[in-house]
Amino acid sequence: MTTTILLKKIKKRDMNALLDWFDVRQSKLYKIGWAYLKNHHDVEDIFHNTILKVHDNIGQLKEDNYFETWVTSIFINECRAVYRKKEQIAPERVESGPLDSQLELLNDLDRLEDIHKEVIILKYLQGYSQLEIADILNLPVGTVKSRLYRGLIVLRQLIEGGGNDEL
Repeated sequence: MTTTILLKKIKKRDMNALLDWFDVRQSKLYKIGWAYLKNHHDVEDIFHNTILKVHDNIGQLKEDNYFETWVTSIFINECRAVYRKKEQIAPERVESGPLDSQLELLNDLDRLEDIHKEVIILKYLQGYSQLEIADILNLPVGTVKSRLYRGLIVLRQLIEGGGNDEL
């Protein structure tokens, strides 16, 4: 089924069409959710909340071409809300030990400020363009470029500095 037909069904509040759309993009969205929350159950809850919000608010979509961007924005906002709530309840850092380089990179990425972390995740882990990221986060493209640049500089410093201040 083409995306256009699927979107028409979604706009008619066809829950099965919406679930089909999410099934195709589940892996991509899951990676974004995991980068924020690092908890499978929380990410699953975010999926459910996002599906319901998209279903209930599909009438607010102004441009069909931006459907995926709109959904991703809702998903990220849900992740941010859960992350903030968890930080208020029990702020804690993941203990690092002898990890492979990919996990160390993710730990270093997690140490970045949220504004830098989210643009790097969207650009390099999810493959969104700077323009798409600007749409998702509702920011000017120049701000996205600036955050990417600064975030990559800090990430490089963390990696070159060993990435672990605590032993």
